[in-house]
Amino acid sequence: MPEIKNVLIITNVPQDYRIAMLNKLDEMLKEQNIRLKVLFAATGYKRRKGKIDFSRMKFDYSFLKSPKFNLGSVENTMFTYPGIIRYHLKYKPDLTFVIGYSPATIKLWLFSFFMKINYFIWSGSVKFKGRKDSSLRVLMRKILVRRAKGFVAYGTMAKKYLISIGAPAEKISVAINTVDTDFFSHVAESRENRKASTTKQLLYLGYLTHGKKIDDLIHTIYELKSLRTDFKLTIVGDGPARELLFNLVNELHLNDYVSFEGFIQKKDLPPYLINADIFLFQTGCDIWGLVLNEAMASGLPCVVSPNAGAAVDLIQENENGLILDFNNYENAAQKLNALLKNDSLLIKLGKNANRFIRENVTPEKSAQGFIDAINIFKQNA
Repeated sequence: MPEIKNVLIITNVPQDYRIAMLNKLDEMLKEQNIRLKVLFAATGYKRRKGKIDFSRMKFDYSFLKSPKFNLGSVENTMFTYPGIIRYHLKYKPDLTFVIGYSPATIKLWLFSFFMKINYFIWSGSVKFKGRKDSSLRVLMRKILVRRAKGFVAYGTMAKKYLISIGAPAEKISVAINTVDTDFFSHVAESRENRKASTTKQLLYLGYLTHGKKIDDLIHTIYELKSLRTDFKLTIVGDGPARELLFNLVNELHLNDYVSFEGFIQKKDLPPYLINADIFLFQTGCDIWGLVLNEAMASGLPCVVSPNAGAAVDLIQENENGLILDFNNYENAAQKLNALLKNDSLLIKLGKNANRFIRENVTPEKSAQGFIDAINIFKQNA
């Protein structure tokens, strides 16, 4: 069984939801006398408004200052990851976890023919309904998978996708996608003492893009208005679709029912999460959807689209949340109306959601997925 002393992770940019997991992974590896190093392509994306507190990053890390280019839009940014081979020669990692099917993965695949590089693909990619990847793209991913020593998936759907492109199931571990659960659990504690409002508070939190299909949510709200008028939807977030959504609200005369709060920093989110009666997560396609983790950890009853990859792993129907297709506006409105009438069910869903995240979707559980991948490698080497 090979001895593992150095582990390298190569990923895109530091993100708030990753920091807690990487800190925990660093602690767990140190207990095994394994050194962790994280290489980030860059310090961040220009489009991202969230502020990162780098002082929270307790693990060893470096930035590559990678040039980047956009593939059609700012939503599809790719980095070049310069210097990662030189870093392998200097650092000599025993294992390298690399994000997705990026240029970094391609470089490791190529140089693995000439030097010792044990790379693992860390992936959240899933099959979207109605989306068909090009044959060339699928072929390239299959080639990258073939030489990988192992795989780490975000969740169930990502694992299925890896298997579909040739990854052996027994070499795939799951590092469940998670957030800073401690932060949001404090929100759940505060919700215990919240005062119920006569107006039901609905909340959407997320980046406003066309792919999220938030227009379906607004149309659902229009139908809900014909069933009841004692509610208000608050949309927290910003993005390229904001103006179109704002115009849609005007056209449907929903200004009294829908408000746009713009982007809110994480530290300022608690009042919105505390005051909300229900969290609505409509999306047309999300490989995961971390806002669902945040809302559930905050003790909110959640109604989520089946198009969110997280739904499979996080939602237990009628126990800690509901899965609802917002594309059928009338049906969605009727089900929301029934849920809003059932206060006891709302309380049950919220408490169970918080409990489920605390027990199953913590940074420690996520970090364990990487430990499992290392152990699988050692057993098969």
